[in-house]
Amino acid sequence: MQLLQLGIDFGGLPWQAIGLLSALAFISSLIGHSLTRNAFVGAIIATIIFAAVYIAWDFYPHGYLPGVRFPYR
Repeated sequence: MQLLQLGIDFGGLPWQAIGLLSALAFISSLIGHSLTRNAFVGAIIATIIFAAVYIAWDFYPHGYLPGVRFPYR
């Protein structure tokens, strides 16, 4: 049996940024869903919250966790 070769180097992934983005998406989703029971409106609210926090975290000089930034390609 031959194993499938993946072209992903999991050791080189920015795990801090992935964890931060995942947590941000989860919290945004919870807030968006709790504000409204309509799935479409909740998704729009979650997207707006996600974008606002992402921009504030990555582009505003806040000083929280100075070494944690989202990677750019």
